[in-house]
Amino acid sequence: MNRDTYNNFEELRQTEKLNRDYRISSCDRGSAVTILAPHGGRIEPKTSYIAEHIARNKFNYYCFEGIKPHNNRSLHITSHNFDEPRALELLTRSRIVVAIHACRNQKVLVYAGGRDQELIGEIDRQLTLAEIPVADGDARYPGVNPKNICNRGTSGMGAQLEISRGLRDDMDKVKRLCTAVFAAISAMPNV
Repeated sequence: MNRDTYNNFEELRQTEKLNRDYRISSCDRGSAVTILAPHGGRIEPKTSYIAEHIARNKFNYYCFEGIKPHNNRSLHITSHNFDEPRALELLTRSRIVVAIHACRNQKVLVYAGGRDQELIGEIDRQLTLAEIPVADGDARYPGVNPKNICNRGTSGMGAQLEISRGLRDDMDKVKRLCTAVFAAISAMPNV
C-alpha cells in the first residue's frame, strides 16, 4: 500500500512550490559516482547532510529537500517512483549510485540494500571497521526494485542505506559513517 501523497514528481510539482515547499540541491562534479538524498531536508532529517558529506568534493550529489514549516512527510515519493528530472539526468552519467534514507529505529544501525552486492559488501566492511552496526537485512528496505532511484544509474544497480534515528542523532557516529561510506566507494574499481 502506497502511503505517499504523490505518485511521482509531476503530481508533486502541480501542488507544491519550488523554493517554498521544497528545494533541490545538486552538484555535478563530472564523477561516475552520485550520492543522493531523495527525501532530504525535513522529510527524512539529516539525510541531506549525510549525502553531501559522503560526496565531499569528489562525488556528485543530489538532494530533494522538504522545507515546509510542517507536514514535510507529504513530499515523500517512494524510491521506485522518484523521477525528479534533475536527479534522473544526473544518473544518466553515474555508474555508482548510493541513496541515503532514514528510518525511525532508535538503535544505532544501518540497513544496506540495493542491487550492487559488491558495493554493499564494501560499505558493510568499512562501516564495521568504523564500529557502525550494519543489520543483516530487513525486508522493509531491500532496495532491489530496478526502478528504485539507487538502481537507476548506468550500471542498473546501486546501494540504498537506511540510517536509523539513533545513529543520525549522534554526530560523531554520523561523521564516522560518512568517512566509512566514502572509503568504501573510493575502493571500488574505476572510481
